[in-house]
Amino acid sequence: MTKDTNSSNYKDTLNLPQTDFPMKGNLATSEPQRMEKWQSQDIYQKMLQENGQKGLFVLPDGPPYANGSIHIGHVLNKVLKDIVIKYKNMSGYQAAFIPGWDCHGLPIELKVTKKLGGKRQEMTDAQVRELCRKEALHWVDHQRAQFQRLGILAEWDQPYLTLNPDYEAEEVRVLAKIFSRGFLYRGEKPVNWCPTLQTALAAAEVEYQDHKSPSIYVKFPLQTATGDLQRALDQAGLSLAAVSLVIWTTTPWTLPANVAIALSPQADYGFYRLGDEILVIAEELKDSVAKECGLEGEEGLSTPLVRLKGQQLEGAKALHPFMKRDSQVVLGDHVTLETGTGAVHTAPGHGLDDYHVGLKYSLPVLSPVDPAGRFTDEVPMWKGLKIWDANPKIVEHLRQSGHLLGFKELVHSYPHNPRSKTPLIFRSTPQWFIRMDELGKESLRQMALQAAESEIEFVPQWGAQRLQAMLSNSPDWCLSRQRVWGVPIPVFYCANCGEPLVSEMVMNRVADKMESTGQGIEAYHSLDVKEFVEDQTCGSCGHREFQRGKDILDVWFDSGVCHSAVQKKRKGLSSPADIYLEGSDQHRGWFQTSLLSSLAAHGELPFKALITHGFVNDAKGYKMSKSQGNAVDPAEVIQKSGAEILRLWVAYEDYGQDVNVGDEIFQRITDTYRRLRNTLRFMLGNLADFDPAQDQVAYENMRPLDQWALHQLNGLVTKSTKAYDAYDFYKVYHALNNFFTVDLSATYLDILKDRLYTWKKDGAARRSAQTAVYLILRDVCSLMAPILSFLAEETYEHTPGEKKASVLLEPFPQPLAQRERRDLEEKFSLLLDVRSQTSKKLEELRQKKVIGSSLDAQIVVTADKASYTVLNEYRENLREFFIVSHVELREGSELSIEALRAEGEKCPRCWHYSPNLNQNSPWPGVCPKCVEALS
Repeated sequence: MTKDTNSSNYKDTLNLPQTDFPMKGNLATSEPQRMEKWQSQDIYQKMLQENGQKGLFVLPDGPPYANGSIHIGHVLNKVLKDIVIKYKNMSGYQAAFIPGWDCHGLPIELKVTKKLGGKRQEMTDAQVRELCRKEALHWVDHQRAQFQRLGILAEWDQPYLTLNPDYEAEEVRVLAKIFSRGFLYRGEKPVNWCPTLQTALAAAEVEYQDHKSPSIYVKFPLQTATGDLQRALDQAGLSLAAVSLVIWTTTPWTLPANVAIALSPQADYGFYRLGDEILVIAEELKDSVAKECGLEGEEGLSTPLVRLKGQQLEGAKALHPFMKRDSQVVLGDHVTLETGTGAVHTAPGHGLDDYHVGLKYSLPVLSPVDPAGRFTDEVPMWKGLKIWDANPKIVEHLRQSGHLLGFKELVHSYPHNPRSKTPLIFRSTPQWFIRMDELGKESLRQMALQAAESEIEFVPQWGAQRLQAMLSNSPDWCLSRQRVWGVPIPVFYCANCGEPLVSEMVMNRVADKMESTGQGIEAYHSLDVKEFVEDQTCGSCGHREFQRGKDILDVWFDSGVCHSAVQKKRKGLSSPADIYLEGSDQHRGWFQTSLLSSLAAHGELPFKALITHGFVNDAKGYKMSKSQGNAVDPAEVIQKSGAEILRLWVAYEDYGQDVNVGDEIFQRITDTYRRLRNTLRFMLGNLADFDPAQDQVAYENMRPLDQWALHQLNGLVTKSTKAYDAYDFYKVYHALNNFFTVDLSATYLDILKDRLYTWKKDGAARRSAQTAVYLILRDVCSLMAPILSFLAEETYEHTPGEKKASVLLEPFPQPLAQRERRDLEEKFSLLLDVRSQTSKKLEELRQKKVIGSSLDAQIVVTADKASYTVLNEYRENLREFFIVSHVELREGSELSIEALRAEGEKCPRCWHYSPNLNQNSPWPGVCPKCVEALS
């Protein structure tokens, strides 16, 4: 058949891209289809079944709290875990992911109580617990659907819930083990106490907020002197009756419990005259005290009349300013000279440092404050008054009595209950603790610090210092809570004398009943006490009747024993885990409570490594909150842009520090996604007529450009694998983005278009290009699958050739030695440099309107000998490589490029210029290359 020279007819002979892969992702609608496929074909289980050659990889899920919709921080956390799990499975490990939920605790109980309102008083505790259980399960189902929508594969139908009877029972068994190893004890000492909710809190539950407090300086008149003090006063001609120690406090309500004043042993304390009085203040702090109390003009405060070390005052006694008791002068290492007066008001019932000093000096532990935060009858002047209301009355009383030296109001960081948003107090009450320090043998603190220093790996490394700091400063872990919704501390109390019965055997008996009956914590509350204590007698009075304790366990203990309740029990998991992965707040939370409970119960680590991610802030770096109006709702992002954009955002930044999110960032991420999608679509379109089983070209027969592209792919695989292994997912993101943008779109695929579109359809050169494109496509699908699971799956579905049920079942790519071509890399480095310089010359012609397309040009390349040798080796490919119609190569002294308007006529089929267009049928008017392609 004879063709005319009309270019539109020749257009039909081009090998233009064809694919059903859509240009637009329509992710809000297409992603659920992929999810349905994964679920209906059980891809998660297949992923586990097909892997395991390298053994187990264990990543337990730090359980989110079942109390509301997920937020953007949940997205960061769960997607990071999903990336790890998918990568490890594709790499040959069996990496199960058992999602979990934290289901007990105060927030759920508060929400239920709030809903009940006044009806709460009419309901039994058992009824409230049942409502709490339903509330938690509702949010488990709600969050599960939200997490699944993110493309996260897991054992969603078999999660672990801390309210399951088997979990609750294991929690009690761990407690029994901790008791048997000597770490559990009952003590009466100050703990964080919430007067609003009337319960103790552990340090991990506390958050700090600004709070306004009275800042007061109070005089404590000395009553008795030490030998050194009396001698110094005598030598100076001063009377003890005129001398007062000055203390500073921001909690006037704790003054009724004061029994001592603590000094720094080696600090210098000056005795300063103020009128008829002598004030004792640490010399380093004298100026700041004078400023705060408005005494800067007082001449007597300039020079001390007497100077003594703190240790020379130990044993002296002062008179309490309004309680009928002495206040003993003691020494404490906790006393610093940063703020205050150097003399610390000491109330062992209301402060942990005070408590420890009190133990050393056998001081009484007074705590005249009831659970609701009101003064008891031990403070007759203000009995029944809330401590916050008593503060101004105490200040006024001190002013009237002449004991107040200075007063201001101070806004400072103060502990609050994050649930009730109300300030906490330190209050001494009987509680159950895990002991951190023990004399005479290795303590729990020492074991934990040793592990953090030398046994645990940290990503990023700063996590080590953070965990060590938390462990160094952690008080004994207060386990008990005075609430309803939680796992009971199975301790029974003598009905006659109140002595607690603490027994490993009894605890295990309770755990067995909880599990065997399937009732969980309700078994403890409903069964007869005799079923647990049997024939036990009180160790104090011999009585046989016991009452069940009402304290429940700290909810952090619930999640913390995942190592025993999940890792050691669930198929596909083990202990220690390979990694725990959570936010930076978990160094004082789940990381720490898991470590401490495992060491205390089993003497072993629950994990080998800790991976820490930062918090999510808004685009300006500010903390997100609904009240600020800067929170990002994941559901809205998914509805608008798709979950894939959230997944790509997770990998976009270095999660090891705080990450930002906002419209501009999402737009940047979306642009990247579109660039990747468009490139993948182009590659798929050029494989429409390619059958890998028949059309693949052997590597050694491929054209150099295609071999170079596979060499670059090798580098991407190596770089990505290294980044995945190091959990540096942002490096995977940037490696993929750079490969798609620079190596593929701007270079390889740009050069390849002419060969793919216009060369002989089944010719070796075009098949070589298609082979390379196919191999690149297969590998990049797998490389990006852990992060861009939806896009990788969609691309994989459209890729020709034999495939598995999902891209997630493909093995992770490995760099191939055959493709590692350093010789090509060096040569193509020169070619790309010349190409870059050529592009600049062509742009100059384009600006002058000499040419439009680069094919309108021809170039003359003059090169030095070394460069000429390389260029000459690829002389036949240079026209394709530079995308011009003709290349003339000359040898000279240095590299130079000249760009000219191409000579000859334009081929209507490929648009290259040629001086000898074919004039013979059946293909008149086309260039020799096209004649060959069409023959």
